This record gives sequence, C-alpha cells and structure tokens, in this order.
Amino acid sequence: MRKNSKENTKEQEIPYSYLIDNIKILLIFLVVFNHIIAFQLVKEDEVVRFIWYGITIFHMPAFIFVSGYLSKKPQDVLKNVKNLLIPYILGYTLTWASQIWLGNRMDFELLRPSGTVMWYVLALFAYRLTIEAFGRIRFIVPLSIVFALWAGTRAEFSTFLSASRIVVFFPFFAAGYLWKSEYTRAIRKFKGKIVIPLFAFILLFVATNYMIGNNIPVAIFRGNHSYLGSGMDDVEGMVVRGMMYLISFIIIFALLVLMPDKRHPFIFLGRNTMGIYFFHYPIMIVMNGLLLLNIPQLLNVWALLGVSLIFVLVLGCPPVNWLYNNVLSLLTFLIFKREKKEEEDEEVLEDEYDNKNQEDKFAKLAERRMAIDELAAMLDAEDSEEHKEYEQHELYEEHGEHEEGQS
Repeated sequence: MRKNSKENTKEQEIPYSYLIDNIKILLIFLVVFNHIIAFQLVKEDEVVRFIWYGITIFHMPAFIFVSGYLSKKPQDVLKNVKNLLIPYILGYTLTWASQIWLGNRMDFELLRPSGTVMWYVLALFAYRLTIEAFGRIRFIVPLSIVFALWAGTRAEFSTFLSASRIVVFFPFFAAGYLWKSEYTRAIRKFKGKIVIPLFAFILLFVATNYMIGNNIPVAIFRGNHSYLGSGMDDVEGMVVRGMMYLISFIIIFALLVLMPDKRHPFIFLGRNTMGIYFFHYPIMIVMNGLLLLNIPQLLNVWALLGVSLIFVLVLGCPPVNWLYNNVLSLLTFLIFKREKKEEEDEEVLEDEYDNKNQEDKFAKLAERRMAIDELAAMLDAEDSEEHKEYEQHELYEEHGEHEEGQS
C-alpha cells in the first residue's frame, strides 16, 4: 500500500519549469495592466478600450489554467484554508477598508466578493477541494463547458460565493489539472506551431471588433452574471461565451508554444504572483480615489504600462513576498493549533512545485545537459574528422595500388 501511495504521489509531481514561471509573469502583468486602465483610460481612448476587451477575454482563463496545472498534488483542506481562505478574507477586508477610507460606500459582504479581485482566490479554494473528484470524470472539460454555457441562462448562478465565476472558469482549471508536461513538449516540437498564435490573434481581433461594434458589455467575459444580467439574450450569450472558451484555449496553447523556457533575472516574479495579486487592486483603488489616475500624464497607455511594470516589480520583489508570507504564517499560527509532528516548512500558496530546491537542480541539470550537448558535438566533429582522414587514407592506398598495377 505504501508503495502504491508513493507511486501516486510521484505521478502528481510537477516538474520545475521556467516556462510556467514566464507565463505567470506575463499573465500577472496583464492582470495589473487591465485593472489600471479600467479606472479611467478606457473612457478616454478607443484603442485602449479595444485592448482592454481583448485582454479580458483570455487573461483570467489562462491564469486559472496555470493554477490548475500547479494543483496536481493531493490537496489538504487545512492547508487550503490557511493559504487561500485566510488570504481571501484579508484581501476582501483590505479592499473594503480602502473604499471606506476614501469615503466611498461599500457593504462588507464577505460572501459576495463583488468589487474586489478576491473572487479568484475563493474560486481557487473551491477548485482545489473538488478537483480530485471532478478530475476523475471522463470528458470533464467539455462537460463543464456545456454546464457553464447552460448556467449562464440561470439567474441563481450569481455573485454569491462567486458561484457564477466558479462555474464559468472551472473548465480552464480542469484542463490545466489534466494537462501534462509531455503535451507541452509535443506542441513545442510541432513544426507548424506558428499557426497557433496567428490563428489566436485573428480570432481575438475579430471577437473584439464584434463585441465593441455591437456594444456588447465586457462583463460577459467576467462570468459574474447570467446572460440577461450582462445585457444579452441566452442564445447570443451562449455564442459569446463559447467564443471565449475557444479563443482562450487557443491563446493558452499559443503561450505554451511561444513563451521561452529560460531563466532570466526576473524569474522570481513567477513565484511571487500571489503577493502582486493580493496588493495591487487596493493600491489602485486608493490611487484612483486620490485622483492620481486622473493626472494628464497618466492618461496615457505608455505611462500606465510603465506603472503596471513598477507594480509587478515592486509587489513581486522578495521583501514584499516575505512580508505577505510571514503575515499569513503569523495569522495561521495564532488561529490554528499546531500539531507536534507538523512539518517545519509549511506549504505557502506560491510553493506549488514539489521541491524548494528544484529550481537550483533544474539549473544544474540544464548546465549539465548543455555540457553533454557540447561534448557530443565535439565528439561528432572528431568522428567526422577521423572519418575524413580514413577516407583520404583509403583513397591514397587505392591510388597507390592503382599506380603499382600500372607499373
């Protein structure tokens, strides 16, 4: 029994990959940028509005896909309460406090996280507690898509406990959970892989034009309400939501194909996305409330791109990540009883790979692989030289024998 348990755990291991970290960095940047332009700039600039629509279609689906991929290990309820439910409560409270401090009215509705970005954390909590069961269902991804399309016709799937969003985005989490690293290697080796991002770009461009041209609200992509609540009839709502699934999955494949699987000086940001996600929105609310986002110099897409980059770099830096994790650890220490045999290093949200030292191991393996490749190339070159010398020697001997025969 123990042997089988070890084998099952090994099957669930997630190999460290710079590719995943690089995708997470890009997506968290898009999350931050999409939020900051939504305050003022989308009202001022039609091009930015177009970009805003386009990003909204796929950025959270892709982020949730990655979350599913990083949730393969057997899930522990208590750890998920510590790492997700407590941050959800803290994040919602911080957003609420920001609004109250600015003099805005906001009811403290912890079970209805509208007006905050913490719905994702609540959804992740629900996904991780149920995915081991749902992941065993055959064809769970297409079945969950069909269910989500139907759920949009029902008013009972609402903002309460983010029920609507949990249902709408679950197919992406399930797909990520079932995705294997072998699939990534296969599509990255595909010769015609450039077709995937081109097709994704064309679809995204057409969909965004259709949405803006027909005055369809962007809320349909947030999955927060029924189709009627988003200003659409059921048939059109199903078509648009189905289009979101198609485009998002193609863009996810494009990211897996195109993003580099290499280390760089900012690779740590891929491990610290939770701190960025947790802090960025309350800070933006305060900035907007203090009219900082109304400054003419900031009503510019390039300026807000720079501000978004600063947000990611500052909130994703090790000191902020240390602060986030240690505050969370302190709260869990105060709230929960500690068992005597509890592990010294508790899992935090962003510690989603199996070994903390796996990044270093991965780097060493990459160096060794490079050295082996260089050695193999050198040996091939030497073999080639020896082969040429051998051929020349054979020709020389044949020529000598020929001359002797003539003589």
